[in-house]
Amino acid sequence: MIEKPQILTLNLTDKSNDTLADKGYNIYRGSLGKLVDTKNEKYKFKYHLLNYDFPANSHEYDIVIIDFSNEEVIDYNKSDNERSENKTENNTYLLCKYPQTIFDPRGLSSHAFVKEIREILKKDCLIIVFQNESVDIEYKIVEENGDRPISKGTQEANFYELVPNFYFEQNKIGKETKVNPNNGELTSFLEKFNKDFTYENTFYHPRIWDNDEKIPDPRFYPLILNLNNEIVSYVYFTEKLGVFIFPVLEDNSNFLLGFLETIAPSLQPKLFPYSSKNKWTESTDYALPNQLRLIEERKKIESDFKKSLEVKDKEINANNDKYSFLHKILTETGDELVTAVIQFLEWLGFENIIDMDTQTDGLKEEDIQIENNKGLLVIEVKGIGGTSKDSECSQISKIKYRRAKERGKFDVFGLYIVNHQRHIPAKQRENPPFTKEQIEDSINDERGLLTTWSLFNLYFDIQNDILTKEEAREIIYNYGLLSFIPQDIILIDTIKETFLKGEVFILNVDNINIKTGDTLYIEKNSKFYKLTILEIKLDDKIVTEINKGEVGIKGNIKVSKNSKVWIKNLP
Repeated sequence: MIEKPQILTLNLTDKSNDTLADKGYNIYRGSLGKLVDTKNEKYKFKYHLLNYDFPANSHEYDIVIIDFSNEEVIDYNKSDNERSENKTENNTYLLCKYPQTIFDPRGLSSHAFVKEIREILKKDCLIIVFQNESVDIEYKIVEENGDRPISKGTQEANFYELVPNFYFEQNKIGKETKVNPNNGELTSFLEKFNKDFTYENTFYHPRIWDNDEKIPDPRFYPLILNLNNEIVSYVYFTEKLGVFIFPVLEDNSNFLLGFLETIAPSLQPKLFPYSSKNKWTESTDYALPNQLRLIEERKKIESDFKKSLEVKDKEINANNDKYSFLHKILTETGDELVTAVIQFLEWLGFENIIDMDTQTDGLKEEDIQIENNKGLLVIEVKGIGGTSKDSECSQISKIKYRRAKERGKFDVFGLYIVNHQRHIPAKQRENPPFTKEQIEDSINDERGLLTTWSLFNLYFDIQNDILTKEEAREIIYNYGLLSFIPQDIILIDTIKETFLKGEVFILNVDNINIKTGDTLYIEKNSKFYKLTILEIKLDDKIVTEINKGEVGIKGNIKVSKNSKVWIKNLP
């Protein structure tokens, strides 16, 4: 354990206390008292005693850390609020009466601790405070008298009473903050936590007399401001004293540890005899040769890196906007889903796409129409939480034949596109989501079934040259469950053996010509990948071409067993 500094923590969370203790800091886990749930019923009351915990030698402590934001609540326990041993005739209690149900002891406890704080302030010390809403709490003082307590008056107290140099202006809640850039190393430290700060108070900058005029107190340093430039955190610093008022952090354990390890020793080196040794050498007055230049170069690297990140973030946001339709086809329903599907079809190269919701004439049944030299394609798009009913799959048939009758032609194609089970990740969905009977019916009715998950994968298959946009557009007009697979390919074999972690594999070739440089299509779990043949071996001899036999193939990507190997069926 590090003997110095001695640290008194008041109302710190167990996690924060444990974090400091685990690092060897000499702490006393004190308390201004925990809030008590009295569970008061109508016309009922409870007697209370203050439940604070201060060390007997409080005045010897060097650092006091207070977390007013930690409002842990405990249940009322009668035995904790009775004087089991009493050396005086004092029989007074604090009364909590319905409708009050929460008893907050911290106001009077702080009042009781003011004397100890004054003793601590006589020497070098740090006071660290995490803020909370400032409230004047009224306490009813009574003499215990069974069901008829005898009133002894009231007393108001505020838990901020123990904080010296406290320049409270008003209660104000917010979470958008900015760190004052003029506080050197402390600024850099606070920047790390700024996104997690919230505040409950604002403060004013005190003024002092100087040569018959009032000037801002130079011992007061604003640390953090809100967007209105109001002070929400500050330090009051003298040669012997540092009072830090910090915003709220949901978890302040790492903040406190970092502050005590890296910031406080520089500000109050006398309090940290074990960590401040030779710290003065870090001052620029004692800079080593080349040190200042290297530091400046480092700052420039940081600045350039920050600018590069900002540029990259803008690129990322622009890319998200450009391709957001790919996520929307997997998550949305209704008009937003239809719009996203239309964006996909436009990317696929379809022209003359009509969003039927934008049309003012006629009955709107299908969601999308596409007219071209093949005829009319009518599309119904649905986003659902489960899988499709038979009636939902077949509805497009009725629309298709109605449009054919209106046109007097049978050049009408029907397609049902569904974003099924849209509330769960696409890879965890049931794919395909159609029953055997639904697929057979779609073939018999000459209409297509398609999922938005298939469209999502199609985008990347096209980008990877597995198939072309033209081939994909042709598949859209097929019947049954649409499958976007490479066109005009023939099966060579299924991989039975692999070597060199999949870089080499064995194929049985039967009357199919393959040669070095050819492109093969590797199918695994219905997903296709392109592979370029780098080398062919037959009977341990390198050959450039083969059409029969068991051969070893070395490709430019790794493959796995049981993958199917295909090749384009060239004329």
